[in-house]
Amino acid sequence: MQGLGSPTKQSSYINSLIRCMGSSRPPRVRHTALRAVFEAREELASITSASMPEGVDAYILDELSRAVLTAVRPNDDETIRNNGHDASFHEDRDYCYIRFIYTLTKNDEWCQRLVRDGHLDRCISLVDGVPRKGHSDVGFYLMIIWSIESLRKDLPFSPAGERWRRLLKNQWNSTTSRVLEASYVDKIPAFVTTTRLNLTVSGVPREWFTDLTADVHRTLENLVQSQAVHVEDGVAQATVDAALFSLQGLYNDLCRIIKEYP
Repeated sequence: MQGLGSPTKQSSYINSLIRCMGSSRPPRVRHTALRAVFEAREELASITSASMPEGVDAYILDELSRAVLTAVRPNDDETIRNNGHDASFHEDRDYCYIRFIYTLTKNDEWCQRLVRDGHLDRCISLVDGVPRKGHSDVGFYLMIIWSIESLRKDLPFSPAGERWRRLLKNQWNSTTSRVLEASYVDKIPAFVTTTRLNLTVSGVPREWFTDLTADVHRTLENLVQSQAVHVEDGVAQATVDAALFSLQGLYNDLCRIIKEYP
């Protein structure tokens, strides 16, 4: 089923998904339910206390939030270091999870649930699992989540820490090709916002800035070259312009930092 189904059955459907994501359920069942929630993410993100569907209330949504966390971390803090479905990091599972979380951050009421129920801690725990090299959409969405200021104030660390800079650099390397895909264009300004958190940190090697500048420049060039195709594919020109503006501004600032580097 795509979405939450008919309005009269949404409550029973959500409750069914909650049960399927219980810690006693087999991994395959939990992850199938997680994917169903992921596919309904836009619909869930649109629900507020003033627009609850029939039979749905804040309690059910609270239960759903906790169930989603159980689906990806059934053993609480226990770390499972293998390649199975319940491994500490699983690209397919965590891709659904992080995209789900990112979409819900558009809703202030959901943001409160995410903080309260420990989803930010879960996101932080994924950092070390993201591959240091190669393409990982989990890493990309981890980065853009921290562009949201209301979430950053609840972090027990700075997104400008060393391990985050390693992840950030790798994600920029992949983003040089991501911008060739229309679905990423609207997320570039948020990615730039998170990147800027690292520009004023002391003790960052000049080489890090130099490498980052090269990747940002390649990303900018690729988006310039592909913007006409994106617009033809349905991306609004204003969205493309916002991405180009943010990239150009970041590139200019990085060039200045390198020039002024002691």
